Amino acid sequence: MVPHLLRKAFWKRPSHMSVSGMSTERADVEDVRYAYRLLLGRLPDPQGLETCTRLVRDQVLTPFELAERFLGSNEFHSRYKTEPVEVNLGSHVLVVRADDTDVGRAVATTRQWEPHVVTVLHRYLQPGGRFLDVGANIGYFTAWAAHRVGSAGRVVAVEPMDKNAQLIYATVARNGFTQVRVEPFAASDAAGVICMGTHPGTSNGEILGEGSHGGSLLYAQACRLDDRLAGESRFDVVKFDIEGHELHAWRGFSRTLERERPIVLTEFHPHCLRRNAKIEPEVYGAVLLNYGTVTVLHFDGRHSACQDIETLMRLWASEDAALGTDGTAHLDLLVEPRY
Repeated sequence: MVPHLLRKAFWKRPSHMSVSGMSTERADVEDVRYAYRLLLGRLPDPQGLETCTRLVRDQVLTPFELAERFLGSNEFHSRYKTEPVEVNLGSHVLVVRADDTDVGRAVATTRQWEPHVVTVLHRYLQPGGRFLDVGANIGYFTAWAAHRVGSAGRVVAVEPMDKNAQLIYATVARNGFTQVRVEPFAASDAAGVICMGTHPGTSNGEILGEGSHGGSLLYAQACRLDDRLAGESRFDVVKFDIEGHELHAWRGFSRTLERERPIVLTEFHPHCLRRNAKIEPEVYGAVLLNYGTVTVLHFDGRHSACQDIETLMRLWASEDAALGTDGTAHLDLLVEPRY
């Protein structure tokens, strides 16, 4: 559906490759049949086949140019709708995109997201409470928390990617949440413009460090949460989930964390810490252990206490091996502060 996939689908013999790697050979009837099957998900109808065959013959299209014609067709756009849709979660609705293969589609199918985290959040976030969602993505936890704390509470969602922030705004509007504040920024340890990577078919994104590479690049304004949220009175629970940039966000919020000592829920992702932030996971783990008691929230609902870095890394390695993710697994951690 996207150009880099089409290159694979419509490349032809190497002898016909241009310098850029794209096929320079003329499209033919076989390419038309492939376009119907791969892009429209069906066999060509006789009239359509005749029309497209005449098109490639008369206009001398390359296979890639033919594919672009299909991408612009009404049938393609009708088949792969990306308009936001409402998912009824019982207590509230969440606005998602069906083409979001990582979060939106899962929520639309199962009506839940990371229940092992929700269970713990339910314990620590009470009606009237205050929740900070750093890396809010499409707003699943933001909306859940807004319903949980009610109109007397407060929820702040920090999400730099506009495609996600728009869904959060829509969810806030359609539920009538007056207790939600949306901050369309990236949380970091310094203000400035940062580079992010994402892909069209996902709501996930990541802040890219020097030498890192992503898919579709975009830029966002970064800020220190200590400065940006100085007017907020307190937070009971803070969630960090920003694909390896957690320590930078922590440093930019350290004054508030030390003063208020909220419960912290955080993703611990060694692969992203190393690749995106150039930080060894033991460094972030040490900060968490210094802040309070660390507990691993396993996907199956089990909890494992961590007294030291060695235990944390061993539990991560065990989870990674069980999932078969070849070093790319993450852990969800509960950090209860020492007062």
